[in-house]
Amino acid sequence: MRNFLVTIFTLFLATSIYAAQESRNLLEQTQCEKAVELHGFLSRAQLDCNYHYTSQELVHESDKCTKHELGEKYGREVMRLGMDQFEARK
Repeated sequence: MRNFLVTIFTLFLATSIYAAQESRNLLEQTQCEKAVELHGFLSRAQLDCNYHYTSQELVHESDKCTKHELGEKYGREVMRLGMDQFEARK
């Protein structure tokens, strides 16, 4: 299952540049936006796959970015974008 999530992560990064739903291109995103979006993507993957491994470092970074750089409202939007990207690839 870990290989499955690594594969999803790789596909996510490779195809995000071309995703039409993104308001900003992957190359234009800040590191915080990337971390929060990835956290949303992988959280949604965990829910669907009933997988319990989680990166505490990614969770911490995502929380820190949401609180200090992105703000709660925009942080939720970015996380939702990551979740929506997982749903689109199911």
